[in-house]
Amino acid sequence: MIGHFKIHTCFLLSALLFLLYGNLGCGKKGDDTQPTTQHAASIRLEGDAPSIHKKTMVDEGIERNKKLLEANPNDAVAYYNLGLLYDEKGMLDESLAAYKKASELNPSMVESLVGQGNILNKKGKSDEAISVFKKAIDVNSHYAEAYEGLGLVYVHKKQEEDAANAFNKAIDLNPGLVNSRYNLGILYAKKAQFNEAIAEWTKAIEVNPQKTEIYYNLGIAYTKLGKLDDAISVWQKALTVRPDMADFYYTIGLAYNEKGDFDNAEASLKKALEVDPDMVDVHKVLEELYRSKGMLGDADREAELYKSRSSPHH
Repeated sequence: MIGHFKIHTCFLLSALLFLLYGNLGCGKKGDDTQPTTQHAASIRLEGDAPSIHKKTMVDEGIERNKKLLEANPNDAVAYYNLGLLYDEKGMLDESLAAYKKASELNPSMVESLVGQGNILNKKGKSDEAISVFKKAIDVNSHYAEAYEGLGLVYVHKKQEEDAANAFNKAIDLNPGLVNSRYNLGILYAKKAQFNEAIAEWTKAIEVNPQKTEIYYNLGIAYTKLGKLDDAISVWQKALTVRPDMADFYYTIGLAYNEKGDFDNAEASLKKALEVDPDMVDVHKVLEELYRSKGMLGDADREAELYKSRSSPHH
């Protein structure tokens, strides 16, 4: 049921090529009370697998910057770029070393300090990361990404008030920081401050309409306030961005079911299966939907599909 939607609230920092911060997602369930129904919505924030073309570009970028350093060993920007590129390949030790070298060559390069903080945070060295981010702020107190990175470390340390303060400072300096708004919204949602969460996520979508997990959480927040039509509208907008996301059809189907709109619920749930035939929970929802309407033959068919497809041997 819609009342049992959960917002999963963990943070994962991903550095993207030539960007200091990437998408923040989650893959661990929150510790809310277990729902009384099996149909709670959960957020899948798995990133796209890196393409071969992208990997090639990263490798070429590494070689290009190494050649620049052969010509000029004191090129701080080349070391900084190597830090970004090594991070993209998951080579955290090499990335950290490159960022440190950039800072050694140019102590005023705040970007390389933020890069160090990001890597230290990824490596679980929270206290060191905080120290580096604070150093970055000392170098440039108006650099919003330093506060954003600091907020992420505080999240990992479960210092949520400090995290919220850091994200708010980042947004004050740069209102277009989507990830600060996204994570601030999650902190609000964890405290059941859904109107505040909605405000942050709405602004985040205005800045980056492609970030689909924001739509997902925004819709869930609306359901928490009983605004099912708003939730459906948000998820439908998400489908204009990513029509291949079966989760949105699924949650739309649940919302229509909650509203008592059988036809639209059925159509949305069937569309979810069309997009992702392995989404077996949809069969269970359809079974209950059909059974509530006295359509016992259809209900039995969906029950059998759910049983067969959810078995470990399927």
